[in-house]
Amino acid sequence: MKGTKLVEVPYFVNQIDDINKSILIIGECKGGEEGISESIHEMECTNVTTTDILESLPNSWLRKNTNWEHIKTDFIKFDESNVYDYVISISVFEHFGMFWEGKAYDIDSELEDLILWNHDIHGILKACKLLKDKNSKLIITLPIGPYMNYQKSGYPFLRYYDIQRQDLILNTLLDNGYTFSQQYFFSENFIDWFEVENREQLNQLIYTRCNPHTPNIIWGLTIQL
Repeated sequence: MKGTKLVEVPYFVNQIDDINKSILIIGECKGGEEGISESIHEMECTNVTTTDILESLPNSWLRKNTNWEHIKTDFIKFDESNVYDYVISISVFEHFGMFWEGKAYDIDSELEDLILWNHDIHGILKACKLLKDKNSKLIITLPIGPYMNYQKSGYPFLRYYDIQRQDLILNTLLDNGYTFSQQYFFSENFIDWFEVENREQLNQLIYTRCNPHTPNIIWGLTIQL
């Protein structure tokens, strides 16, 4: 593992207390690259499902190393009759509604230049609906900062999350009856990561020490019924 995964993977792994419980990994179709699926596999979790807008190809790490079910769908349309003990989304929702390997969402429109700005919030609320019971957890990480990164084509492919958008998400969760806990992590060199103690310190980091090219401030958010 490297970069943000050095802190994101332990964030969710440390919250899995029963390897026999059901797990859904959002935004995973390949594996073998970032340590997310690999860590779950090493823990010998067996009741695991992955989902992505892309197929999981036969030559992928997932297909070669696991027999996990893969559900290809726009996550906003995910079947809510499927519920899980753990729903895991590691640096995924910031891409929702934006361009990523073509369109990052399934929408009937002939307009090419169309961004769904609140698709990330819709995705988080969808994931909340997939929690099995009050002991289930939705574990999310997102990049923090004031930026929106975009490709050479001009199309944005991810958001950074400032205090204002964090509060929008948290208030939306509260309005829908969910509880949550959160942690913030910061790194100068993408190797050594430190927990940020308070939001005043976080706000200073956002506007003075945020890396505009690669996230170096991470938001860990855990949601429950």
